[in-house]
Amino acid sequence: MMGSGKSSIGRRVAKRLRRRHVDLDSFIERASGKKIAELFASEGEALFRDREHDALREVLADQEPLVVSTGGGSVLRDDNRAAMRAAGTVVWLRASPQSLLARVGDGSGRPLLAGDPLGNLTRIATEREGVYAAAAHEIIDVDRLSSDAVSDRVARLVGRPVPSAIAAATPYVVEVALGRRSYTVLVGAGVRHELAALIPRDARRAAIVTQAGIPYAVDPGISSQVFTIGDGEPAKSLVTIESLCRGFAQWGLTRADCVVAVGGGVVTDVAGFAAASYHRGVQLVSVPTTLLGMIDAAVGGKTGVNLPEGKNLVGAFWQPSGVLCDTETLATLSPREYRCGLGEMAKYHFLTGDDLGALDLDARIARCVAIKAEVVASDEREGGRRAILNYGHTLAHAIEIAGSYELRHGEAVAIGLVYAAEVAYRLGRIDAARVGEHRAVLGAYDLATTLPTALDGDELIALFARDKKAIDGVTFVLDGPKGVEVVTGVAPEILREAMEAIR
Repeated sequence: MMGSGKSSIGRRVAKRLRRRHVDLDSFIERASGKKIAELFASEGEALFRDREHDALREVLADQEPLVVSTGGGSVLRDDNRAAMRAAGTVVWLRASPQSLLARVGDGSGRPLLAGDPLGNLTRIATEREGVYAAAAHEIIDVDRLSSDAVSDRVARLVGRPVPSAIAAATPYVVEVALGRRSYTVLVGAGVRHELAALIPRDARRAAIVTQAGIPYAVDPGISSQVFTIGDGEPAKSLVTIESLCRGFAQWGLTRADCVVAVGGGVVTDVAGFAAASYHRGVQLVSVPTTLLGMIDAAVGGKTGVNLPEGKNLVGAFWQPSGVLCDTETLATLSPREYRCGLGEMAKYHFLTGDDLGALDLDARIARCVAIKAEVVASDEREGGRRAILNYGHTLAHAIEIAGSYELRHGEAVAIGLVYAAEVAYRLGRIDAARVGEHRAVLGAYDLATTLPTALDGDELIALFARDKKAIDGVTFVLDGPKGVEVVTGVAPEILREAMEAIR
């Protein structure tokens, strides 16, 4: 309702979530060059509602994460309510007519209140109560709350905001925009020390999952216990998940508590799946300490473990509450572990037209996170577009299985990227120069682009059928004139020819 504070609250929430704020009435005034009261007087309410409807549609079509303060009459139309609920989280700031009147005064400039402001406010509030309740995902009674308290509640409904002082001091802040499951990724040197700020407020305990060789202790600011898992891909197993969950239970971890993952991709995959499974889901915060973990494994909510039959065949989508990519931790990585992350980073060079090579390391990591966040926000559960994040992974996963994990994941992805480029070239999707770009990017990262001689090409091709993307014969993510996309039914002879090209 008018006077509920929706415009000022919207601005505060947008600032906290680092989103752009749109006030729908102001949007209409700028587009028309007239004040709302003038439009009401010249057009009448029916025509104004049509104008309001068109403006709302235009605003909601924006792919950028927004905070929108709507006009009080926007929700009167069924199609507007449906569009708002589909676009995001709808919050009704409910206030008594007396509180509303204290804010709007005599109602001047508000045609609906003319003559009897309190009486009209009371009537309108009564008439609209049902549709407001039908539109809202959440209702906040604002009469006895400060603006800060209301803003805090709204921000926590639609995301997990980082305190403004921390966000301002962090070099790069990326939001993964998933409505109520939204969360923030902090990127920069030393951000692991801000862990306590990202721990869920109601958590009493934090189970810290890590590995023996990771030299970083973290302080969640609450009671905690460290749970150590094994190293490497063999640790990504159902046996590890059982061991962790039994440890959680023996310690007394509850659904209201949280799990903190501190380590590389193996740790974030395992800890994430354990968090998703224990008590059917406890909250998760990730502190990736490897380049691969920062730009891939810790962001996006895909968790899982391996079976003898294939990589990541058992798992769950489980979004974290927050992610802290502390670039200080990269200094302790071995050259091979660092190159492993570069193999995954190379993939991002081909997902957009960005010149990632022009960025310093922290900025490049943040940009990779932002690219993944945008893709995940458009397709959280890999029903379509998210599959492009698996570029280079079909061969990579086969290599890891056939080679008993002798090659690290990023090393295998690097070879998989060149192989995917060779497949796309033989399908006429890209030219030889584009294949050369793939080799040049990987060469700049000092990554191998040829298949180990010990691996059998026919065995690798047979393993493609186990890939989770396989939906119609052999399925690949391939480059092409429209960018990277999923391609099904690639002929076996093409696969064999491309395999010979990377020997």
